[in-house]
Amino acid sequence: MNIRKARIAARSGVALLALVWAGVVSAQETSTPADQTAAASGPTTTTDEDVAGKDVVVTGSRIRGAAPVGSSVIAIDRKAIEASGAVTTDRLIKEIPQVFDLGTSENSRGQSGGSNNISFGNAINIRGIGPYATLTILDGHRAVDNSRSVDPSIVPSLGLERVEVVADGASAVYGSDAVAGVVNLIPRRSLNGIEAMARGGLARDFYEEQYGIAAGKTGDWGQVMVAYEHVYRSNLSGDKRDFFRSNQTGSGGHDYRTTLCDPGTITVGGVTYPIPAGGVSAANAGTLAAGPANKCEGFTGQDLIPETKYDSVNATATVHIADWLDFVADGYWSKRSFAHLNGYSGTTVTVPTTNAFFVRPTGTVGAETVSVRFDDLPNNLSTGFTRTWEATGGLRAKLGGWQLTGQVSYGRGHDESDTYHGLNTPALNAALASSNPATAFDPYGLHRTSPAVLAAINDQIFLAPTLTRLTDATASINGTLFTLPGGGVKLAAGYERYEEEVALGTARGGPTTPTTYRNFSRQVDSAYAELLVPVFGAGNATPGLERLELSAAVRYDNYSDVGHTTNPKFGINWSPVQHLMLRGSYGTSFRAPLFSQIYGNSSNFFIQPYADPTAGGAIVQGVALSGGNLALKPETAKTWSVGADWDPVPGARFSITYWNVDYKGQVNTYLADLAILSKESQLAGTGVILRGAAAAARVAQLTAAGITVARGVMPNPVTLFVDGRTQNLDRSLTSGLDFVATYGFETGRMGHLTLNANATYILSYKTALSSGATPTDKLNTIFNPLRFKGRAGIFWDPSQVISGRLVVNYVNGYDNNTLPAGAVQHVGAYTTADLGVTFNIGGSSDDPLAKGLSLSLDVLNAFDKDPPYVDFAPTVNGSGGYDATAANPVGREFAVTLRKKF
Repeated sequence: MNIRKARIAARSGVALLALVWAGVVSAQETSTPADQTAAASGPTTTTDEDVAGKDVVVTGSRIRGAAPVGSSVIAIDRKAIEASGAVTTDRLIKEIPQVFDLGTSENSRGQSGGSNNISFGNAINIRGIGPYATLTILDGHRAVDNSRSVDPSIVPSLGLERVEVVADGASAVYGSDAVAGVVNLIPRRSLNGIEAMARGGLARDFYEEQYGIAAGKTGDWGQVMVAYEHVYRSNLSGDKRDFFRSNQTGSGGHDYRTTLCDPGTITVGGVTYPIPAGGVSAANAGTLAAGPANKCEGFTGQDLIPETKYDSVNATATVHIADWLDFVADGYWSKRSFAHLNGYSGTTVTVPTTNAFFVRPTGTVGAETVSVRFDDLPNNLSTGFTRTWEATGGLRAKLGGWQLTGQVSYGRGHDESDTYHGLNTPALNAALASSNPATAFDPYGLHRTSPAVLAAINDQIFLAPTLTRLTDATASINGTLFTLPGGGVKLAAGYERYEEEVALGTARGGPTTPTTYRNFSRQVDSAYAELLVPVFGAGNATPGLERLELSAAVRYDNYSDVGHTTNPKFGINWSPVQHLMLRGSYGTSFRAPLFSQIYGNSSNFFIQPYADPTAGGAIVQGVALSGGNLALKPETAKTWSVGADWDPVPGARFSITYWNVDYKGQVNTYLADLAILSKESQLAGTGVILRGAAAAARVAQLTAAGITVARGVMPNPVTLFVDGRTQNLDRSLTSGLDFVATYGFETGRMGHLTLNANATYILSYKTALSSGATPTDKLNTIFNPLRFKGRAGIFWDPSQVISGRLVVNYVNGYDNNTLPAGAVQHVGAYTTADLGVTFNIGGSSDDPLAKGLSLSLDVLNAFDKDPPYVDFAPTVNGSGGYDATAANPVGREFAVTLRKKF
């Protein structure tokens, strides 16, 4: 942590500048021009009218010049990217209300998919359906993942032209993973010049910085662009936020403090003897008296947000070889490093009478245990990185009204999560039994254990590398078959060969333990076709049928390891009158299980604290089993939607969409779910949760089979077992409404004003946690999708010199149903406001130093709104006193951004 402090101190000049600038700027309700507001407050919906006549492919369809029929597209354009306060691409996308921060997130890993997020990455989870149910692609093709998901921040924000999000099933177009939708990262190809930017952000006990430069050149010959970006985000320690605490009685909640303390508690014959402050020795054993066990904070020093560093480069190129032939390429290189403090370790140890420091409470006989926290050892630090790169190149030929495309992508990834100071249980037991003070362990609070012994019991490594390699080859044809009165009937068809190789590595044990790898591969052959039929259009419009378009798509995927699947999708657009479009879609989707889910990085025991509702919410130590499942099958889903788009006057557009997803056979793992005991009745009969003698017998059986402890110390006796391996247990049924609205207009002297809003309202979310079980309503409960999320903004552009913005973010209140005895706490709504102002310093100046120079000042969470209180025990996977999936623990942040365009 000294390195962290030094880094932050070294950057304090920049951070102070950000604070001063933000402090002197008064809040102004200002706005950007209409064309800049696509996503700065809430992205707008793109329809086929936006791309009519353009030779582009819009996400959700393979057909050039047409948006996906029946589905809407949420677009974040270049100007909206610049107006956002987000420092990384993933945070930019998570500003969209339809995206939930559940599971695969740097700040919360306690939900579905979280236990696979060993490198604290971020993935996009549309509507909370699942962190692996959204496909993230790069310019229409697959990107290298870490065998789990794609972090959108592989592409620097300076290298993005726009981001398109289709919140609708799209496996018929893109194949696996597109159950909830698709996120397409579209790199820049129009930059002609140089752009540079620098940003510094400062909050209480938190700091972030961003630097980047992009250069591009366009001409009759084609284009080339290269962008680089560096982002640093400091850690945020839970010690720095009052709401992250175990004893929540002051807020009307429960006391979740642990009995693993320093000093701890002696137990003999079921009677507890708290060790007094300052410790106890044989000389003053008479001071020990029976009483309640000592309690203390169990998560001292734990990070809420890890320290993170991003370095990323991306490039594009287009070369016009001939009038009919182009060479097109893109690529990227990205590395995200992290360091995360997990808090101090603790356990209950059995102390033999041979221990050199042994203390016996007066008048007691029998075996003695002591609950301890290892404050003499450093915080458990996890470090690692995700490094990926990919290059894609191909030819695009135009032959009459047809376009033929062939391209090949190749890339590699390296995902790493390492812990170098884990507990060495045999060494600890040997030190507990030692009669030599120089080699014995002192559990009695006097800190007499020698440095050499401490080092020996804290030398276990846990390394979990994952190596991936991707090869993707595609060939496609795209054009007009024939023309009807309503327009051209268009076809897109193609073939794809996708190969992925993954090496799951592990090293657990002493410092010299070698890393061993298990190698797996998968080949997928796919064929697809998509047809667009304009039945009515400009050429034959009639009253009630101004426009009518039908589309059909089908895709066949043949997997070398999990079988084959065929998925169709149908869409319709109907415009009965001008300015009104009605649309609908239906399709099926699927997701093939990940290698890490099938095989697992390892099979080990993890000793973890669980809040037990049957014991009044007390924390109990449970034994969780990690590992894969060779019997996993692909997940399947049926998705359909209906909606309407209305643009009554120039500058205005209103959109509403009803959507429905039936998702079956979802792969889940309960390794990271430390609130799983609140779901015990739903998991009855699955063997996921065992108690008492059944738990002890299962652990003994697995121990005999060679399963060892990866983290923590095995409790004695074992009273709780959780099977955290991956399984096809879950099913979810989700439906809801999306609303998008924008209205931009001139106000005369006041300049241009734009109002934007984007919201999602979930009508139903039911899940079944075991095969064949009746789905139960989980909507608007903690760690599940919430009923309403919205984002609205006012953007004001009074002149060429200044513009401003006010954005309000809202998450509704919900129920915390994890409490003991079936009690339910209502958690309050969370509303934050972001203020920003941009000074176009150069204006229309021809001064080369001033031209293209702008300064933006932002205050995020301007009113320093704390997260709503949540009566929930802190865990190693996020949350505790607050909900990390629904609220931001950073608080008010001041930021200054300087941009220069040459």
